[in-house]
Amino acid sequence: MGDTMPGNGDFTAIPVLDLGLVQSDKPRLLAQLRHALIHIGFFYVSGHCISDAFLAELKRQTVAFFDLPANEKLAADKIHSPTFLGYSVLGNEITKGQRDNREQFDFASELPATWHIGSPVHERLTGPNLWPRDEVIPGFQHTMLSFIAQAQELAEQLVRLAAESLGLPHNTLLDKYVEPGQQQRAKIVKYPAVDQMAPSDGVQGVGPHRDVASLLNILYQASPQPGLQVQNHSGEWIDAVPIPGTFVVNIGTGLEHFTQGVATATTHRVVSPLTGQGPRYSIPFFLGTRLDTKLDPVEMPQEMLDARPARVVSDSGSQFAEQYARDPGVYYLLNRISSHRDVGSKHYPG
Repeated sequence: MGDTMPGNGDFTAIPVLDLGLVQSDKPRLLAQLRHALIHIGFFYVSGHCISDAFLAELKRQTVAFFDLPANEKLAADKIHSPTFLGYSVLGNEITKGQRDNREQFDFASELPATWHIGSPVHERLTGPNLWPRDEVIPGFQHTMLSFIAQAQELAEQLVRLAAESLGLPHNTLLDKYVEPGQQQRAKIVKYPAVDQMAPSDGVQGVGPHRDVASLLNILYQASPQPGLQVQNHSGEWIDAVPIPGTFVVNIGTGLEHFTQGVATATTHRVVSPLTGQGPRYSIPFFLGTRLDTKLDPVEMPQEMLDARPARVVSDSGSQFAEQYARDPGVYYLLNRISSHRDVGSKHYPG
């Protein structure tokens, strides 16, 4: 599948990039990646090093978790944690002021809590996971932490390639914006089928949004059901259908900011599956940026600045870029509180 660019220069499909070209034809891969970064903000990646066998086990554990009795899942409810890690019941998370039709479990690379009175408040976001009991779902914790590690390795490879494709030294973005050993996050998500579609935009699995405070994100679509949609520059919703053996990659607002708008963080959403299709399972990983320092854009080659697209529909939300750059820790904390208001009320009152 390639990206079809009609006469108006807009995209009508999401391109597939083969990482095998790193060895056989790297200039071709970098050209494809540069085009996807600037003009689309999304792409599939194939030829990665995460095995089909591991992805099958990841899906099995994901389904098994959501099939657990409610009391076992609620024992790991994120209401118990200021890190916003743990389980969320159906409809708990809010996007653009509306409840999402999803049930999810957020987890992260395992780190101890180090926050103490007097520390910056965003440091409370780093801390241990809340896990279901191992005896009720053996191997779950091991599988999820293995996914975090493998996904981070893939995401960092893609960031290095992205830097090269934009005329920067390959480690520029990681060295400047990712703190070694910082906690990275992922989640498993279940979108239940719904009885009917709403008259206009459908049922909100996840409302339209851009991913904040990240360089890029990789998504394993663990079910054949469609649902992820990407907004092109004309405002049309383009389906990012599941393709076996691939991840979907999207650009975060961090990478857009750091490249002075050369890379595009594109608006996207998830529409719930319909009755008869069964639930949709989705597993994203987010390569977050450091939260402890003001974040300034890098100096970009003039030819890349000249290639920046004009302001487009998917620029919605860019009004928060200044706040993010000035104090990323506070920005990310406020974003978490707005999405999980019960956790915010309990752990961050006032």
